[in-house]
Amino acid sequence: MLTCLKYSGFSASEIVTIYSSTIRSMVAYAAPVWYTSLNKNQKSQIESVENRALRIAYPNFDYSKAVSTAGIVPMLLYLDKICKDFFLSILNDSSPSNHLIPESTQHRYNTRSTKPIFKLYPKTNRFSNTLIPYGIKNYI
Repeated sequence: MLTCLKYSGFSASEIVTIYSSTIRSMVAYAAPVWYTSLNKNQKSQIESVENRALRIAYPNFDYSKAVSTAGIVPMLLYLDKICKDFFLSILNDSSPSNHLIPESTQHRYNTRSTKPIFKLYPKTNRFSNTLIPYGIKNYI
């Protein structure tokens, strides 16, 4: 699709806009549900989708230069931000999903860390990579 647009005379910025509004939004759909459980190979496959699209728009640039020229956030950082924003919205007391977050406690001792302690003991590696345990470990 993007190649046809390029040969039809669309500019690189127009191709990036079409990519961002169609392909990228479809890849990011429901990212909080599945992104945190991806392995390294799956993440590189997702990043290769964006790499291919940017190579069509900017054929002489490498991935990092094409991303900066296009003015977009790299795909994996974009997906991680979506997950982080969703997780932080769940922490809000008015969120209907707030009951999914385990109760937090404070440190009994005076430590330098002010982070709350969440009592969550995942039994499997698969569960520990879902949004709630991943968010507690990485976003708080």
